Amino acid sequence: MSEDDRRKKLESFIGSFSIEFSDWALLERVFIHSSYVNEVIDDSIESNERLEFLGDAVVELVISDMLYRRFPMLDEGALTRLRASLVNKKILALLAKELSLGDLLLLGKGEDKDGGRENPSVLSDTLEALVGAIFMDGGFSVVDGFIREVFSERFDRLNADDKVVGHFDFKPRLQELVQRNFTSKLRYRLKDSSGPAHEKVFVVEAIVGEEVFGQGSAGSKKEAEQSAAKQALEALKERGYEE
Repeated sequence: MSEDDRRKKLESFIGSFSIEFSDWALLERVFIHSSYVNEVIDDSIESNERLEFLGDAVVELVISDMLYRRFPMLDEGALTRLRASLVNKKILALLAKELSLGDLLLLGKGEDKDGGRENPSVLSDTLEALVGAIFMDGGFSVVDGFIREVFSERFDRLNADDKVVGHFDFKPRLQELVQRNFTSKLRYRLKDSSGPAHEKVFVVEAIVGEEVFGQGSAGSKKEAEQSAAKQALEALKERGYEE
């Protein structure tokens, strides 16, 4: 591919996001893999690794902000787990593949022959490098919009997927139900803990007044509380209390 053809391809790609990119050398660097640098005798050519480092931090920041605003009922642990379900090598690689980033990569002959354009690690690193470059060229507001657009479909699924979000909101739902229907406060009591330090199992009860409405067990107190809250919600619904 000629230099002009490659430039047109890059312009078409970045233009699909309505991003006006000014530093084309920076955008070109996004797609330069370290294996390519190792085969080219040119000290001025830099791989995308530094941009990847920057992009990794920017992605986490934007996704953290999105989660913090969308789910005000979730605690730090739940937010961290949700972020990990969105920001990981597997998801980043899938997103990179959807964007066809592999088609734009400059790879060493060996890496290309070994399927580097489909390699999840290479693809996820390239997406992070792209984020880093957009941030450097256009600033935070531009990269914020880009990340929200790229992650929008998967982010929206979090509302519909009870396995992801529903598990984390039992405690606030139970709290609201108790406050509306009882004068006594909701509290959680550690009933038991067993097992070695690295594999402890905690048993927690959800109590209103002196009555135990739910009990849960898990490898952490917070998870056990969530389980107890879920059971308590079910028990209260059976008694006719509605959320």
